[in-house]
Amino acid sequence: MSPVPQEPEELPRGAGSAHGGIGEDGGEPTEPNSAAASAVRAALDRAAAERAAAESDRSSAHATRLASRGKWTGAAMAVALASAATIAALQWMAAGRLTEEKSERDAVFARAREFAVALQTYDYSNLSAYRDQVLAISDDTFEKTYDEAFGPLKDVITSMKASSSASVRGVYVAELARDRAKAITVVDSQVTSTAGIRRMLGTSMQIALVKTGGQWKISDATVMGAADELVTDPQGRTVEPAPAPSPGAARQDE
Repeated sequence: MSPVPQEPEELPRGAGSAHGGIGEDGGEPTEPNSAAASAVRAALDRAAAERAAAESDRSSAHATRLASRGKWTGAAMAVALASAATIAALQWMAAGRLTEEKSERDAVFARAREFAVALQTYDYSNLSAYRDQVLAISDDTFEKTYDEAFGPLKDVITSMKASSSASVRGVYVAELARDRAKAITVVDSQVTSTAGIRRMLGTSMQIALVKTGGQWKISDATVMGAADELVTDPQGRTVEPAPAPSPGAARQDE
């Protein structure tokens, strides 16, 4: 049989619960040990303080990480913005250069076209007016060249009552520098005189230009010959081509 617990006959003297006990003389209950209670409270306070400190450290570390992340993000954004600004500036400068170059090329193209028509257009009744048109778009050095080529033909043009008209097939800008350029023109012209009609088809001319006073002007011109010539007499019969009274034909490459 299992033993039946027996109540103790008496408690040990001075024993009691943690919350108080009976004095050895059977008097009033004793108070808890104040030193032990203080130690417990101190331990609890330390634990609470340590938890608070740990929490504060975690919060501080998190804030530091956020601040650092913010700094890096801001720096990255600043670098990206600076790079974008630099690229935009370079693109703007490149676009400006291309626009300026196109503008100059267009100006050379237009001047070469104008000159090619002016040089091969004239009328015996007012040769000086056509000369003025040519020299108005040429520099000072070309005046002498033009007069040397045109002078010997004036009497022939007048005596044959010759007139000429021209149309441009094409203009090609071969070179373009800061203040110098070269272009090639291809022109069809027709000279009508007492000798008949002379058609010069695909006449090529090399033109040198200089920029002076903000404008492109002709400094030299060399006629390189026509691709084809068709000549008819006053009766409309085809004849073999002969040298034509044309200022543009006076200077040719051999």
